[in-house]
Parts: sequence; structure tokens; C-alpha cells
Amino acid sequence: MIIWHIFEAFFLATLISFVASIQLGPVNYGTIRTALNKNKKAAILFGFGGSLPELLYCSLAFGGSNLLIQYEGLGDYLKYLTIGVLLVFGIYTFFQKPSEGGSKTDQKSGKEVWRGMTFGLLNPQLFPYWLFVITLLRGYNLVTSPSWFVQGAFVVGTAVGAFLLQYLVAVVTTRKREFIYTKLTTNYNKVFGTILIALALATLVIDLL
Repeated sequence: MIIWHIFEAFFLATLISFVASIQLGPVNYGTIRTALNKNKKAAILFGFGGSLPELLYCSLAFGGSNLLIQYEGLGDYLKYLTIGVLLVFGIYTFFQKPSEGGSKTDQKSGKEVWRGMTFGLLNPQLFPYWLFVITLLRGYNLVTSPSWFVQGAFVVGTAVGAFLLQYLVAVVTTRKREFIYTKLTTNYNKVFGTILIALALATLVIDLL
């Protein structure tokens, strides 16, 4: 029976994470930008790195209530620090000039996983999102097993679902590179910067309400 619960948790998390990742956020836009400026492999590595923070935030969400109570002060500090970093990085990106010519080889490679992971870690919506999803699912008697194997399968599923979406984004962007580049080449820094700034300000406003 526990084997069924493990598979159920994994596939449920994969599906939810894939669908939730469709929205245009920092990791998605970073994957598109990497595919445009480098190549498909680099974009896939970036997307892989951007999917890894799902493991952290979903794990924390399972024990969210106790964690927030015990480390409330630290949680607030980290939250405001993240908002500040997002805001500064968003403003910097907004005013950054786009790359010329869309060359695939004009940038150093090898750090895509780390860059993607950084983008994912700086998304303040992941923890509250998974806390909400897990609470909602348990309200419908799903993912209620206290087994570490079941919860671990759910956590892994969140990263797998996010990565599948990023992989798809990388493949599509590479195949339609010229079309996408002509549409985004003069605007993607401003769009990406705006997304980060809006995300930071929205998080701050919600927290102050």
C-alpha cells in the first residue's frame, strides 16, 4: 500500500509543479535568455539548477508551521533580505543593455546550474505556495501519510515537474530561436527586470498588509 502512496505523491507533485511553473517567472525567463544567448544544453542546465530549490522549499513546507514559530525572527530577516536582493537585481537587469547578435558562444559557460539555482532560491513565492498546496491536499485526504518515503517522493516530484517544464522551454526556445529572439531581443532585459521588481514589491506589499 505504501508503494502506491509513494507513486501517487510523486506523480501528483510532478503534475502540480509542471502546471505551476508555466507562469513566466525568473527561472523561466532565465532559461529562455540562456537558450537565446548560448545553446540548448546551457539552457537545460540552467533550468535544472532553477528546479533544485523546489526540493528545499517544499521540504520546509512540510514542517512549515513549526519552523515559522521557532525561527520567526530569522524568517522575517531572510524574507526582507531576499526582497532587497530581488529589487536591486531587477533594477540592474532593467537598465542592462541586451546582448548584440544573440551569439551562442560569446559568454563563458559552466555556471548555468549555479545561476539557475540562485534564481530559484530568490523566488519568495515557493515556500508559501507549497505550504498552501500541501495544506490544501491534506484537506482532501491526499499526501496525509507520515511516511518519510511518501513525503520525500512528493518533494522530488516538485523538482521533476519544474525541470520538465524548463526542459520544454529550452527545447522550444532553441528550435524557434530566431523568431523568439526577434521578438525579445530589445525587450527581454526590461521584461525580466520588471518581473523581478514586481515580484519584490508584491511580496513586500503582501507582507505589510
